[in-house]
Amino acid sequence: MKRSTLVLLPFLMILGSAVQAQDDVAACSLIRIDQYYGLKEWDCRVPNTPVRISNIYTDKEGQKRVESISSQQNAMCDEQGVCSNSGNFAGNAPAGSYHYTFGWYLGPDTQGNPVSYRSGTGPGFGGKHFTAAEESRLAKTLPDVVCMPTASFNCSIDDKEIEDEDLPKYLPIVQEQDVKSAGGSCQSIPLCYDKHMKLLGLNKKYFK
Repeated sequence: MKRSTLVLLPFLMILGSAVQAQDDVAACSLIRIDQYYGLKEWDCRVPNTPVRISNIYTDKEGQKRVESISSQQNAMCDEQGVCSNSGNFAGNAPAGSYHYTFGWYLGPDTQGNPVSYRSGTGPGFGGKHFTAAEESRLAKTLPDVVCMPTASFNCSIDDKEIEDEDLPKYLPIVQEQDVKSAGGSCQSIPLCYDKHMKLLGLNKKYFK
């Protein structure tokens, strides 16, 4: 009995720390937009989750076992907003490809933006949708920006193409470390977003 308890503890500690990181909801960060098909790729993983985690399952004999698995799950969501992970239902979110954390599922917030919810919580289990912030303090005056990095950042602002070197004229420069410490992401090169997917500005490491 003591041995079983010790085996379960690492899993419970990992799961507990992941939940506390985002209070049952993890924001999705836009990684890229396919330049040919316009398909959006999103990162909805819980920040600071280990790459490998322990998963408890029951074998054919009814015995509980522990296996080490990747914490990252991948899903595709179709035009109807139905998401599938290798044929398994993964939630509901706008069309695109998604990366999310094991033990979580995809769903929209109150504004229709994608987020991930911890299993057992949120709209998929009869709970409430996450209430998106009406506006971010740092993003409320920023324009609409779309970037599709190739050899250059290939950004357009309010549907107008902007040269890479001119981007700081339109957007503030932010420190990636500060963004990440606040739960945001800078994976959508060269842009940084807060945890509610509100644009904060340009990643300083790309602009001298």
